[in-house]
Amino acid sequence: MSNITNLINEFNNQNISLFFENKITSFKPEKEIFINTVNKETPYSDPVKIGYAELKNHEELLVFTCEYNKKLTERSAKKQQFEIAKKVLKEDFKDGAIFIFYDAQGNFRFSFIRRNYGEKGNKKYSTWKRYTYYVSPSETNKTFKERIDKCSYNNLDSIQEAFSVEKLTKEFYNELFAWYQWAISDEVGITFPNDTNTSEDDRIKLEEQIIRLITRLLFVWFIKQKKLVPNTLFDTDKLSKILKDFNGNDKINGNYYNAILQNLFFATLNKEVNEREFAKLKSRDIKTRYRYEKMFNLSQNQIIELFKPIPFLNGGLFECLDKEDINSVKYFLDGFSRNPTKAANGNFRHRAFIPNAVFFDEDKGIIPLLKRYNFTVEENAPNEVQVALDPELLGKVFENLLGAFNPETKETARKQSGSFYTPREIVEYMVTESLATYLTNYLPKISKTTIQQLLQEEELPTELKENYALCKQISNTLRKIKILDPACGSGAFPMGILNKLVHTLEKLDHKKEENIHNLKLHLIEECIYGIDIQTIAVQISKLRFFISLVVEQDAMDISKPENNYNVLTLPNLETKFVAANTLIGIQRKKAGDFVGTLFTDPQIETTKQQLIKIRKQHYYAKTVGAKKRLREQDAILRNKLTKLLQDNNDYAPEDAKQFSQWNPYDQNATSPFFDTEWMFGLQEGFDVVIGNPPYIQMQKDGGKLANLYANQNYTTYQRTGDVYALFYEAGINLLKTQGNINFITSNKWMRAKYGKSLRELFIKNNPVILIDLGADVFENATVDTNIIIVKKEPNQNNCLALDLAEERKTYNFQIYEDKWSTLTDLTNESWIILSKSKQNIKQKIINVGTPLKDWDIQIHYGIKTAFNEAFIIDKFTKEDLINQDSKSIEIIKPILRKKSISRYKINHDGEYLINAHNGLKSKNIEPIDIQTFKPIKKHIDSVLSNIEKGIITRKGGHKDSNKGFFERSDRGLTAYNLRNCAYLDKFEFPKIMWKQTSIEQTFVLDEKGFYTDVSGQFLTFNSKNGNSSLKYLLAILNSKFTLYYMNNFAIKFGGKGVRWIPAEIEKIPIPKISLDAQIPFREKVEQILSLKKENKDISTLEQEIDLMVYKLFNFSYQELLIIDTEFPLTEAEYNNYKIA
Repeated sequence: MSNITNLINEFNNQNISLFFENKITSFKPEKEIFINTVNKETPYSDPVKIGYAELKNHEELLVFTCEYNKKLTERSAKKQQFEIAKKVLKEDFKDGAIFIFYDAQGNFRFSFIRRNYGEKGNKKYSTWKRYTYYVSPSETNKTFKERIDKCSYNNLDSIQEAFSVEKLTKEFYNELFAWYQWAISDEVGITFPNDTNTSEDDRIKLEEQIIRLITRLLFVWFIKQKKLVPNTLFDTDKLSKILKDFNGNDKINGNYYNAILQNLFFATLNKEVNEREFAKLKSRDIKTRYRYEKMFNLSQNQIIELFKPIPFLNGGLFECLDKEDINSVKYFLDGFSRNPTKAANGNFRHRAFIPNAVFFDEDKGIIPLLKRYNFTVEENAPNEVQVALDPELLGKVFENLLGAFNPETKETARKQSGSFYTPREIVEYMVTESLATYLTNYLPKISKTTIQQLLQEEELPTELKENYALCKQISNTLRKIKILDPACGSGAFPMGILNKLVHTLEKLDHKKEENIHNLKLHLIEECIYGIDIQTIAVQISKLRFFISLVVEQDAMDISKPENNYNVLTLPNLETKFVAANTLIGIQRKKAGDFVGTLFTDPQIETTKQQLIKIRKQHYYAKTVGAKKRLREQDAILRNKLTKLLQDNNDYAPEDAKQFSQWNPYDQNATSPFFDTEWMFGLQEGFDVVIGNPPYIQMQKDGGKLANLYANQNYTTYQRTGDVYALFYEAGINLLKTQGNINFITSNKWMRAKYGKSLRELFIKNNPVILIDLGADVFENATVDTNIIIVKKEPNQNNCLALDLAEERKTYNFQIYEDKWSTLTDLTNESWIILSKSKQNIKQKIINVGTPLKDWDIQIHYGIKTAFNEAFIIDKFTKEDLINQDSKSIEIIKPILRKKSISRYKINHDGEYLINAHNGLKSKNIEPIDIQTFKPIKKHIDSVLSNIEKGIITRKGGHKDSNKGFFERSDRGLTAYNLRNCAYLDKFEFPKIMWKQTSIEQTFVLDEKGFYTDVSGQFLTFNSKNGNSSLKYLLAILNSKFTLYYMNNFAIKFGGKGVRWIPAEIEKIPIPKISLDAQIPFREKVEQILSLKKENKDISTLEQEIDLMVYKLFNFSYQELLIIDTEFPLTEAEYNNYKIA
């Protein structure tokens, strides 16, 4: 018998076979060698089939092994091995397999490969996806052991679950979050100096400081996988020899963070190998030099030697953020200081303090946590997943953890900021479509099919395989692309773009001349740009790009310190990823002379070119000294340019001043404005603007955003709208002609009133793809979303559209080929995506029916009291008030609230409204004088007193009482009067009432004069003659037809229902038929009302009404089955049916 430990310690085909025999009772050993499957020039032995198993659901699992005749590493020949596995599986025609590549040292890649089927028209097709564990006997392999050993192997889904990266990431995040909460607690007592003149701010923005620590530490942990940082620095046994009095569980001493991590971050990774030294001069505290010698058991030279094997990385991630402002105030955000003085409260004035236990506590420390997981420096792709923590984890940590608690409100910052991490598959799709649109623009002679195959498939399309010149042309075109993510967050889209471009350009490189590291450098420098308002988000985006470059790093040559051990230094991305407010631009002072550039004076242009040259040099600067010199020159040129702009009178002085004040190299500063040319040196705009901008209602936080953007000249600005609308407009403005914007956002703009101006903007351009995704795209977020791609060109009225709101998401959108439709003649009215069959049904409904608003009716909202505790009473209070004064009955009315209104039945639960109305001028009705209803006034005053005393608690979280009553805005002549209600008398009319929010209909007939509150609405005819049609309308409104209409053609409500609001109800088309023709409907309704009083079943009568309604619209049987999937009649029975 072979268990998982034996398998790892002694890998061979026999142990593999024994392992699966032990795990799967149906497993049958069956050895078969696949000859001629691999090229004999490659370092592989022939693949061997070990055996197979029959699983549940008639599924089969095959098991193969293949020896790799070199050392197998985490990265070695992954693509080649995937191709071998797919070739073997194609011959066996099975849907899933375990495929294991191994070497002579016992390292192996344990993969589950599965075929994913989809429907494309009437044809089935499939793609392959591989999930992999890389296993080495020298590693802990914790996840592999637990998952593979505990897997049930019942079916392919259960096996896939054992390879779930999402589950692994959640496990890690939950542990990391627990550590984070502990780290920021008062119990731990971490401090950062901040303003050195006071100790009162030592824990201000501690959450952000800890996030920064996490990002730095995780980056180090990732590059440790490339052997760039030694394990010695994380080994407590060795650290006890290196540091004085080191104790990993110490909660008082913090020598590990100061002596090891700060020196690693700021004086090692941020300093050239041969220039590393200790800080000496007391007058100058250079932040790239070692310190804390007294914390070591080593001499200065020994300390330098300890860190010497670590290469200089550059890139700015490890620049110390301690600084001195123009007023000579020292802000030590990192606290990397030789000054050990303490304040009266015991905190260091200049030095950060993090106790050793934060890192090494056996139960809570972050280092033991990191050691429990496998990490990989390579980001997973949609079809190639390694079961390890990849750099995308940084993005997920950011979106979930960054400011996990807002310091002011203690609310979830993720929810407050409106940011959600975009799933990898969504990013892949959006990036692919934007690149395809771009290539189609510039290379129109290449078929769209060829372009899609190039971007989506592993191999080159047939058209390109032998056409080197055409491949070169496509490659050169892609290298010129300019792409911006205007709200880049943690870099999901920029990284998706980089990976897709690299993968595509690799395929196009016939001669395999491309150096991937240099290719990435070019793409990062020339093609990809990002903006975010949060500085830490920009840092994480840059960090992910750094890791993507480290991936391409060859093995270190420790014998060449003068050459940085052959480790390539990272670029400086300060002018590629910028912390700024994308939505606020700088306005020119003069109008009418703008010629496409912000710089018109020749001297201004010369200075601008010098600035661009400096920043290009800074991108590649590889020494601390060179960066410092270039930054000083940058500041001089910025100031010079600002003065020229002021002298040129193009900008108001305060706006021109902002240009010089923006320092791209300050990692803690967010620019209050964004300008493409000033910040990126681009004049023509972008080919692609892509991303997932925040979704935040403008009126949140007292209208903070509404006020901020009110005067920014956005045509899509709506005070009641959402900030993502402005991102769409800003994005389109940033595009070149024929460029495309591609966002995933809330889908409310499609139908909401505030989205009208955004819809107008879209139809002025050219919408090309629209996908309504519905809910559940983002984890832990119920927001309904969509993807739209719009080209900056005249509208072609040919928008491909797909509605997936009710579909199980696969994000392989091509499999829904039969569900795509074309939207033509879009207007600024609501947008709804319909299949061709649904379009035909809707047109028939419109042709036959008459919208309710044209039926001589009015729809009204219920009474809004703004203070239910005072104005809503129970039956006992009602009786008491009438007993005190019989006059009270004049203004006490029965009221129906949510639970009282149901389909075809009123369930009055004894609640009443004190209808202290504000009069009705049109009917000469005077406002109620509460002084003439003394018992009622006394009751209201008593309620207010009890609220004040806490005896009664107001619902809805209201904490005020008298103030809330007397100063409320929704009031009439006095605080005791209800607000004006122009339709006050209509409550007494015969009417149809319903609840505003419900999954199904709740229409009910009321002929007894009930009132309703804000949760209900009601419909009345303008003339008494119309009342004869109330029961007919009630039958239609409660039918399955209406539910179908609202679910498909009206505003959705949270993905689980519709909004039964007047604006939607009045649009429902209902056939206008004679009163005689209405008789069968009225009779059925009367029977239903009678049965409902006795709580008897009405389903048969409702089915009969549904059938009559279908006949009214003359739906075909095929259309009917779309509307009513449970329709009980056969086609013949339906065709023969006549309304009696």
